Amino acid sequence: MTCAIVSSGALDMADPAALGAEEAHHLRDVLRVRRGERLLLTDGEGRVREASVRDVSRAGVSLCDFEPIRTLPRPTARATLLVCIAKPARMDWLLEKACELGAERIVPVLSERVVARQKPGETPDRWRRILDSALRQCGGGWATALAPVSSWSDALSEIQGIDGPTFVGSLAPGALPLGDAIADHATHLASGGRCGWLVGPEGDFSPRELESVLALPSAVPVTLGTRILRVETAAVCGLSAILSASLTSVGGIAAATAATAATARTSK
Repeated sequence: MTCAIVSSGALDMADPAALGAEEAHHLRDVLRVRRGERLLLTDGEGRVREASVRDVSRAGVSLCDFEPIRTLPRPTARATLLVCIAKPARMDWLLEKACELGAERIVPVLSERVVARQKPGETPDRWRRILDSALRQCGGGWATALAPVSSWSDALSEIQGIDGPTFVGSLAPGALPLGDAIADHATHLASGGRCGWLVGPEGDFSPRELESVLALPSAVPVTLGTRILRVETAAVCGLSAILSASLTSVGGIAAATAATAATARTSK
């Protein structure tokens, strides 16, 4: 089903409503929707509702036949991806896939070995458009937040604000396999706790940067294996592992809880 992003106010309207100019353009000129076609509307805050296309014209796209609003569950692990900025085409792909996977937040980071034109504090419009497009494509109810471009010191502050572990992709000796590190925090992730996933640039972190981040109590150095991965590959690989493991943990915890309850009933 085709997905469109609307404001929370528009989602609440019970009468036929006109979409905003950007969404109308996307539906009419890119997706070429037709009268009677069903749409899924989302406000990016977890709420969705279905509606039908009433009319398509140069003036816009109007809707009717609204279904009740539903709230979709948030991705179990609330993961913040802190990623050192990659080259433009690779960064675009990375943002798209991170949104599709369900990252809660993305923090683009400027580290010493990043080759990028962005400055701290910027939030490129192109990146926001990519995230919106990815949300439409996957039909998700929860938008991925995009933080302004962060300096290294700001990235460290971001990590300190996460109420859970931040897994740090590292080539340093003693780094845990990511799967083992995730397992150590399975209960936190399965209960909806936040976590971070920090990915360095293609030249890796500088020794000074690595020392400063690993000095943080919540930082957990991890490895993705013996192969050296590109930034976007490492980002998506780690994010997939974190989110998938949290879903597995939910099932495992639910099963364990059910088994415990059954044992308790039997013992009475």
